[in-house]
Amino acid sequence: MFGEMEVRSAGQSLDVGTPRQQTVLAALIVDARRPVAIETLVNRVWDHTPPANPRAVLYSHLSRIRRLLAQAATLDDGTTARIERRHAGYVLDADPDLTDLHRFRRLAEQGGDRQRGDDVRAAALAEALGLWRGSPLAGLPGEWAAQVRDSWHQRRLDAVVQWAQIELRLGHPALVIATLPDLAAEYPLVEPFETLLMRALHATGRGAEALDRYSAVRQRLADKLGTDPGPELRALHQAVLHGKLPPAPRDPVTTARTVTPPAPRPRPTASASVVAPHWPDLAPPDGDESPTAPSENGPLNGPLAPDHSAALKPVEPGSAEESQLPKTSSGRVDAVGTDTPTTDPLATGTPPIRVRLQLTPRRTMLAALTAVVLPAAIGSVRVFQRDEGNELSSVTPSAPVSIPPSVERAQALFATAQKLDQGGRAEEAQAAIVDAVRLYDELIKLNPDRNAPPLAPAVIRALGRAGVDFSVSEAVLRTWLVNPVYTPYPAISQMLLLRGWKLKAPVYLDVIVSNYERAPGITSPRNVADVKVDVLKAATLEGSNTRYGTQVRDLEQLLEP
Repeated sequence: MFGEMEVRSAGQSLDVGTPRQQTVLAALIVDARRPVAIETLVNRVWDHTPPANPRAVLYSHLSRIRRLLAQAATLDDGTTARIERRHAGYVLDADPDLTDLHRFRRLAEQGGDRQRGDDVRAAALAEALGLWRGSPLAGLPGEWAAQVRDSWHQRRLDAVVQWAQIELRLGHPALVIATLPDLAAEYPLVEPFETLLMRALHATGRGAEALDRYSAVRQRLADKLGTDPGPELRALHQAVLHGKLPPAPRDPVTTARTVTPPAPRPRPTASASVVAPHWPDLAPPDGDESPTAPSENGPLNGPLAPDHSAALKPVEPGSAEESQLPKTSSGRVDAVGTDTPTTDPLATGTPPIRVRLQLTPRRTMLAALTAVVLPAAIGSVRVFQRDEGNELSSVTPSAPVSIPPSVERAQALFATAQKLDQGGRAEEAQAAIVDAVRLYDELIKLNPDRNAPPLAPAVIRALGRAGVDFSVSEAVLRTWLVNPVYTPYPAISQMLLLRGWKLKAPVYLDVIVSNYERAPGITSPRNVADVKVDVLKAATLEGSNTRYGTQVRDLEQLLEP
């Protein structure tokens, strides 16, 4: 999956077919041993422009992939991989470790496990990074493939940063110096690489070279982006100048921040449907799936990477924190969120951008006024609509106009729940979480593209307080949480919060989701109502036992009283 797609068996490289066929196989490999709905496969392979009869073409590709896997099994008697059709979709039944992508994920999870020793973590991360042989799904077309590439590039950057931090703690700065320069040249705008290189150079007595690197980075950022280095790099520069570096934190929460200029991003047209159309199932009852079906570009002649951003702290008007925030001449607070890059799932293939958020000190007052004035005005609202001549006309509604759900209201509920939880008022905090989650569910159903991204940070913080953590970077996690149509993460996250569980020891969310989807007869949920609580309990319990090597049989034993 890293680099161009390749299938090898018994040392031989097999013909993987056309780019479309490779995309079909990749779409199954990414979710190995988990059912992938036919509509999801169609979306991944053709984006929003499927052929006239997409299922027939898809079945043809699947038949040829089956023959490819059978050929691979013939060459290697000990390894089998097959495609099965289940009620929830198609499943690639194969050991995930047979693919470099899933081996990378497993090793990166081991490297991120703080329960392990630093030497074990460094070795796991180094092995994971050694699997990289190029951009995932290289040469494959489409938005989905581009999103996979972006996601795994970010995973690679995060793994490099984690590996270098651990090696510096272990006292191996020379190893960092030998490895990072090439990566820094490949990703010239990833500041943590430069930070780690400067630390390593200073540790080996090469402080002058560290200062030279800072000067080069500062000039590069100024020339390409018209900006300065971030605060961490600037602070390190000052420390090197004075010869007194502060010790690196034991386990810093650092993601590979890529500084990129804000740029307009393409958006789907207003008429584009988010949900894939449901085409009639044309597959035969059993056996081969229409191997002679036409392709999107005519007859098929001839015979196969991974997953599915600034947290705000509420600031009260008039407080000491508010007075320290930079303001514009109009009194508006100009605040920058965290430096974690964000990814827009509907604008894949473009680099992440730094999020700049603007808050007004008067927002609280306006919200209060709105809460009082708007309900009183509802009864006299007149609704304007366009008639057939495109002229505006007014109509009086026969029923009161409902107030649309508000992202700001959901954020406020999540913030209230956090304050109540910190104050030891657990029951009130859970009540606020329930209200926040229900509003979040309504908002992402109403407009996921607009409403999900600003709420993802609040959901992540709420999950963290519930004892749910993540083996991937927050930037990657956010891409999953803003895709309620294509991934189960929003639905499962909502159910975890609604249940009010507080885990004594953290469990990875992505492991919970993986365990849930592997349960027999389970369809990957896209709505919280579809999440089966008993299966979720078992998935969480399995995730904890796997992570900590325990054999707990009752989820209640894992929960705080």
